[in-house]
Amino acid sequence: MESCSREALEARLKESLSENMQLQKELAVKSFISEVTQLGNKQDDPQLIYKRIFILLSEIIHVNNLYIAIKENNLIHIPFIVDQNDDIGPDLLREDKNPKLRHSLTGYAIDRGKKTALDRKGIEALRSEKKITMIGTLPNQWLFLPFLNNYIDGGIVVQSYVQEDGYSYNDISILAYVAMNVGHIISTYKSKIKIQEQIKALTAAQKQLVHSEKMSSIGQLAAGIAHEINNPLGYVNSNLNSLKEYIKDIRGFSKDISNMNELEDDVQLQMSMSDIQKRINELKDKNDISFIMEDTEELINECLFGMDKIKKIIQSLKNFSHTGEDKKEVATINECIKESIIIVWNELKYHCEIITDYGVLPNTYCYPNQLNQIFMNLFINAGHAIKEKGLITVKTECVDKVILISISDNGSGIDEKHVNQLFNPFFTTKPVGQGTGLGLSISFGIIESHGGTIEVESELGVGTCFTIHLPVVKNDEELHRNDSE
Repeated sequence: MESCSREALEARLKESLSENMQLQKELAVKSFISEVTQLGNKQDDPQLIYKRIFILLSEIIHVNNLYIAIKENNLIHIPFIVDQNDDIGPDLLREDKNPKLRHSLTGYAIDRGKKTALDRKGIEALRSEKKITMIGTLPNQWLFLPFLNNYIDGGIVVQSYVQEDGYSYNDISILAYVAMNVGHIISTYKSKIKIQEQIKALTAAQKQLVHSEKMSSIGQLAAGIAHEINNPLGYVNSNLNSLKEYIKDIRGFSKDISNMNELEDDVQLQMSMSDIQKRINELKDKNDISFIMEDTEELINECLFGMDKIKKIIQSLKNFSHTGEDKKEVATINECIKESIIIVWNELKYHCEIITDYGVLPNTYCYPNQLNQIFMNLFINAGHAIKEKGLITVKTECVDKVILISISDNGSGIDEKHVNQLFNPFFTTKPVGQGTGLGLSISFGIIESHGGTIEVESELGVGTCFTIHLPVVKNDEELHRNDSE
C-alpha cells in the first residue's frame, strides 16, 4: 500500500510538473506575443518579429523549420521562412514565379483552410495519391495552423525532422495561438501600408487641388496683373523714347562744342572767355541742355520706380504660384500679406481702400506659399463683397505666442444661415462662374495644418471679418506637436 501510494504521489508530482511546465510555456508565449504585437504596431518591417517568434518556438517546441504562407489575389507566397534543411531561393517562394507552390503541401493546406497535421506516412500517402507535389526534404512532422483572420488567408507551417510522434495537444494550442496573432500582425501591417498609401494619394490629390485652385485664382486675376505690369512698362517705354531723343540733342551739343574747338587759332585768340562762355550758353539753349539734364534724372528715377514695381509684382506672383508648397521655412506673416496685396491690388484699387495696421510679429516656421493663398482668397472675397466703394482693413498682432490676423470689409455681409457652411467644399454664395467654392475650404485645411484656427463674423449689410490664429513655431518638431494637439 505504501509503495502504491508513493508511486501515485510520484505520478501526480510528475503530472503536476508537466502541467506547470506547459503553463510556463503558454505564459511565456502569450507574454512574448503581447510584446511583439505592440512592437508590430510600431515596426515597419515585420521580418524581425517573425524571426523572434521562430527563436522562441524553437526553444519550447520541436520546430526545425517555420514559415508563413499567405494567399493573396489567389496566389500563394511565403513572406518569411526559416528552413534549416533546404536552401530555398526567393523565386521558389512565390506562386507567380513557382507554379509548383500551388500543388505543394502548403497549397493543399491553405485550400483546406483548417488545421492540417501530417507525419511522414501521411505526406507520402498524399504524394502517392498525386494530391501534392513535394518541395524540399520530407520532414517527420508537418503542421499547418490557419490565421483564422477574416482579412487575410493563410497560416503558419512548422516542421520537425527530430520528433517521431505528432505534436501534442498543448503544443498545437500554443502554435494555434501564435498563428492567430501572426495573422493579426500581418493584417495590421497591411492595413498600415494601405492607410499610408491612401494618405499619400490623398496628400497628392490635396496638393493638386490646392495648386489648381491657386492657378484658377491667378487666371481670374491675370488681366489685372497684366494691367499692373503694363502701366509701369508703358511709362518706362515712353521715358526711354524721351531719353533716346535727349541723347540726340546731347550729341548735337557735343558736335557744336567740337566745331568750336576746330576754329582757326587766330579766331580763338580774338574771342574772350566771356565770348566763349556766351557761345557755350547759346549752344546749351539751342539744344535745351538744362532741361534735358533736369528731366533725365526724373525720367531715370521713374524708370527705376516702374521696374521695381514690376519686379515686386513678378516676385510676388512667382512666390504665390510656385509649385513647391511643401517647402517650410521661417517667414514673416506681414510680408506674406504685403505680397498678396500686390497680386490682388488691380482687382481692388478701383473700388476698395485698404488700411493696414501691421503689428510687430515674430518670425514663424510655416508654409509661406500656402499662407499667401489664404490671404489672397480673403482679399478677393472681400473685394467681391464690396459693390461700389468700400474699405478693407488688415490688422496683425501677436498675443501669447499666437499671431492674430484679421481681414475685414464693410461689404454686403453673409446671411447667418450660410456662415456655418462657408468652409464646406464647393459651397459658395457667389453667382455661377465667379467662384469654385474651394477657396475657403482649402484655406481652412491649410490653417489646420499649421495648428491654427480661423473664425468668421458677418452681418448682412454691415460686413465680414475673418480672424486667423496661427501659433508661433520655430521648427518641424514644434509644428508637428501643434498638429497633434
